[in-house]
Amino acid sequence: MAEETRSDGWLRKIFKIGVLLTLVIAPTQWAIEYRPKSYLSPADLTLALTALVWFLDNLIRRDFRRMLRIPHWSHLAFIAFAAISIYEAEDVSLAVKDLVQYVEYFLVGTMMFDAFLRDGGKSARNWALSLSGVVFLAITITALVQYNMSSDTPLTVRGTFGNRNVLGGYMALALPMLFAGILAAKSWLVRVPLIIIALLAFGVVLSGAAYWAIFFTVLALALRGGWKVFLPTAVTLIYIQVWVLPELPRVNDLAHFYSVSLVDEEGEFDRRYPDWQAAYNMALSKPDMGVGLGNYQKNIGKYYDKVPRRTGPSEPDTQNLYLVLLASCGLTALVSYLAIISSAVGCAGQAACRPALSPTAPVTYEKEDPITGVIQHKRSILAQTDWIAAGTAASLLAFAGTCIWHPLLVRGIGIPFVFMLSLAHSFRNDADA
Repeated sequence: MAEETRSDGWLRKIFKIGVLLTLVIAPTQWAIEYRPKSYLSPADLTLALTALVWFLDNLIRRDFRRMLRIPHWSHLAFIAFAAISIYEAEDVSLAVKDLVQYVEYFLVGTMMFDAFLRDGGKSARNWALSLSGVVFLAITITALVQYNMSSDTPLTVRGTFGNRNVLGGYMALALPMLFAGILAAKSWLVRVPLIIIALLAFGVVLSGAAYWAIFFTVLALALRGGWKVFLPTAVTLIYIQVWVLPELPRVNDLAHFYSVSLVDEEGEFDRRYPDWQAAYNMALSKPDMGVGLGNYQKNIGKYYDKVPRRTGPSEPDTQNLYLVLLASCGLTALVSYLAIISSAVGCAGQAACRPALSPTAPVTYEKEDPITGVIQHKRSILAQTDWIAAGTAASLLAFAGTCIWHPLLVRGIGIPFVFMLSLAHSFRNDADA
């Protein structure tokens, strides 16, 4: 019996290590192409092995209740409607490949992260965020090296990802959380290095969509801290936009503009927005189930009609994720996906806006001095956990906004994204505890 308990404990430790390792190695688009257009990343393997360990741990403990804790209903609805759309798919193999990826993210990944955060509590949350911060720093340094290398195209400033657009999506998911960490820090010895890292990371974002999503969500976070936080943050961001970005080697403000503009640097109509119109045409043709999961690119050419369509290679990852989901899987799948994000933002936002800790309505509490016995009245402050909750909500909103210009449910971003979703729901678990 003692031997069983010992192995049982080791399995749970391996599970925790597996979750953390998955988070550390996930933010990269490097993968092995084991068959044409089918890829396997290191994080896919570690997540699968972690899920196996989790299953064995529950089996040995006979903890079936833990095993049957399913993700939020919106995750299940999204997977179900995406699966139903396969009925319309012209290429079923592409549809199945994408469905497997969605199951990995929104079912397996979510269950692993939920279990990790529920079992480990604040300690698990801190470990995950700390290690993710180290990875963020490594990716920022990589992007800085790429930024300072001579190249005519901003696409090469990509960190560990395929291009600037996916890097921008990652930064949208991470930078608001880092800013929340700056506000939560109790010491300037911690705060100053975090500010420097944030500014450096902000400087390598060359996607206009990601840049402005980060810009406004950071301002919203600063507003939560009151005018003493908001004013210096707003002044700093405005100063960077007006006087710093135009002087940087890659003229960041123009790079942001041309990444989302109607016309490109050559004065020709950008191909992104005609693609959007064609995607909407496709969605109108089959609004119920779409053309089938994974079959967007295979069908988009049929729906341009009289929309101007430029020839030649196009910049990757410039589609609108919501139009891709609508055209591929139908309106029900899109609504389910929006419910995934909305429910997570709602959980995190509710935790961040607890009335007793509101910065606009400070309260006092009584505390007896242990030596003198005198009752002291002290003003309450925002707890670190509440800043983390606010940062989670802001990160998810920035990510959702960036997805209007970039389809970010891709390898390298998917796992960090579902971790943020699980983190958001973990604050609801704290309230229920």
